[in-house]
Amino acid sequence: MTTVDLYPYLILVGTSILAGAGWLLYQYRMQALRSQELIRLNEELEYDLPDFLRQCWQSLQKGGFTGIKWHLDWFGTNVSGSNGRLEGAVIEKKFEVQEISLIISLYLGKSGWEQRYFSNTLADNFFLLVRMNLWIKLGTVKGAFDQSARMTVFLQHDVKNMAQLISLSADQLENPVAGQEDKVLESLRTAIPAVRDRAQHMLNALMKIPDNNSKESEQQLEQVLQQTASAYELPVAISGSASVNVQKDTLQSIIDNLLGNYSRQTKKHNQPVLDLQIDLENNGKRVVARITDYNGEPCLWPERLFEPFWSEHGSGLGIGLYQARQQAMAAGGTLTAEAMADKPLCFILSLPVV
Repeated sequence: MTTVDLYPYLILVGTSILAGAGWLLYQYRMQALRSQELIRLNEELEYDLPDFLRQCWQSLQKGGFTGIKWHLDWFGTNVSGSNGRLEGAVIEKKFEVQEISLIISLYLGKSGWEQRYFSNTLADNFFLLVRMNLWIKLGTVKGAFDQSARMTVFLQHDVKNMAQLISLSADQLENPVAGQEDKVLESLRTAIPAVRDRAQHMLNALMKIPDNNSKESEQQLEQVLQQTASAYELPVAISGSASVNVQKDTLQSIIDNLLGNYSRQTKKHNQPVLDLQIDLENNGKRVVARITDYNGEPCLWPERLFEPFWSEHGSGLGIGLYQARQQAMAAGGTLTAEAMADKPLCFILSLPVV
């Protein structure tokens, strides 16, 4: 047999190879399209795993699978589903992540090795999407719990401030000084409305009700400072006057956390009488309040002032100043501290003007 005689066979072999390669390439492209369909479906369903399992069959069927069966334990609720013919070769996968467990079986029927190869590739992509949905759901749940825990901690701190105000008022009522009844009554006129407003604010936060007072953005800073100092029975001298563009409940919370800190300091043993001075300065864009206790001692740990969950007192939550700083920043301002080795600590609160 001559070389010329071999030409038809060579052409036939070459054509078969090209046809086989073309068919394989076509199968690869089809499986890639099936994977893209699953990805788009997952996005449309917003990565919701139960819905994804219920609606994925059409794309999997196009990818050569003859059936699917799944059983999902979804936070204690059992859900199952199946489609197609549950026979032949099977690919099974089990997922267990915290409060979710899932068993999926994909059936291939009597497919050839090449079809089984491409189906296995599609199955891997499908299982990857399932695992991603699991972690997205658990991440969302964890984030919601973290946010709830964060709100609880801040509310605990607000309750602590309110309890302090109530305690001060109770002390005045239980141990009245003869001849000072009018002074006690005047103090209660300031303290009781303050407690009421704080209680209403906390109730609104728990029930997620918009606070009507929060709509008021123009506040007289020196008035809020004076009222809060009176409620905490703090002697204070305020110089200057300014209006700030901050919601009422936010401003009240910032001042509560700052002045409440000084009030707690006065309860410590051997603490000198406060000489609290607050200087207000309006530079046209911002109001800067400098708060200093001139009888206070230099701060030994300035780097920890705004660190959350660190407290000088063992029973403290350690979030008051952190919360005040976060609220000041959210309102478009700043809260910093000026700490020197030989001078009392000075808090510097900067807030936008009206």
